[in-house]
Amino acid sequence: MELITDGYFLGLGNPLLDMMATVDDALFEVHSLKKDDAILAEPRHLKLYEELKERFVVKYVAGGATLNTTKMIQWILWKPHRCTYIGCIASDEAGDLLRNECEKLQLCTKFQITQTDSGTGRCAVLLQGGCRSMVTHLGAAQNLTLDYVLSGDVWQYVNKARVYYIAAFAINSCFDGVLMIARQAHCNQKLFCFNLSAPFLQTYFTDKVDAVLPYVDILFGNKDEALAYADKHSLGTQSLNIIARHLASLSPADGVVKNRIVVLTQGKDSVIVATTSEIDVKIFPAIQLDDKDIVDTNGAGDAFAAGFISAYVLSNSIDEAIALAMKSASHIIQRSGFTLGPREKFDFYI
Repeated sequence: MELITDGYFLGLGNPLLDMMATVDDALFEVHSLKKDDAILAEPRHLKLYEELKERFVVKYVAGGATLNTTKMIQWILWKPHRCTYIGCIASDEAGDLLRNECEKLQLCTKFQITQTDSGTGRCAVLLQGGCRSMVTHLGAAQNLTLDYVLSGDVWQYVNKARVYYIAAFAINSCFDGVLMIARQAHCNQKLFCFNLSAPFLQTYFTDKVDAVLPYVDILFGNKDEALAYADKHSLGTQSLNIIARHLASLSPADGVVKNRIVVLTQGKDSVIVATTSEIDVKIFPAIQLDDKDIVDTNGAGDAFAAGFISAYVLSNSIDEAIALAMKSASHIIQRSGFTLGPREKFDFYI
């Protein structure tokens, strides 16, 4: 079993403060919002965040795709400061709240602090009668700079880490930083994990995704993301087995032979795993929950990645990694928002 030391895992991404509140119809009408929708905030939506604080009881949760995964790895390991997270926030109340939420988990954070008027990234999570709508304002999350990532106080944590995880959303905020970390992992024979994150990234930011993929040791994606990738690259197939094999067989950086693992999820359907070293893909049936037990599927992929990475590093077993990945995703979708809950109730054995 691998000895997990301080700073062993490192994530870089777009940090967001999730603001969860049960709201009324008037809020949807005033801000021209739809129920069960997810949008990026436009200028006309920016007053929404202050109104939430003034009119409703708000629960604050540290969020954003990479931060979700990083904080759940920290939570699973249940030991202080095993994970470090890099991102950009503003010098404001939302930034303080986000940082405090990370500190509660004993997650080490290296936040670049910016004075931008746009403020810390926020995601309004509006709950009403079983409906859930999200309005995301990226704000300062987009302002992470390569100079900050390379600065001595931050890069020492990059050097120290042995496992890296980045969701593809970060290629729009600090692509050069993502690429530097990918190369750092590759050159030092460390583990670099990457998530395809969203279909639009495969469609509109193809060159950036393609630049990162040769460095990837463990690649995560879901069905929609895989199909978007296949369409953009004219693979001529909708078979996830074939797409997974294609991704696993992509030429590695510098021609260095490595055993890439590709993990594709399909919601309630089976998980597909392909590796460079094996011709056949593996199929793992998903855990089935009663519909009444499913509260919120948003963040399931983030949790899945956290469980997989945690178990794989500890066991070097894909079977063990899939088992914990499914357990982690099942845990999250039975809760509202990406809230972790008491760690002692989450038992797992490697």
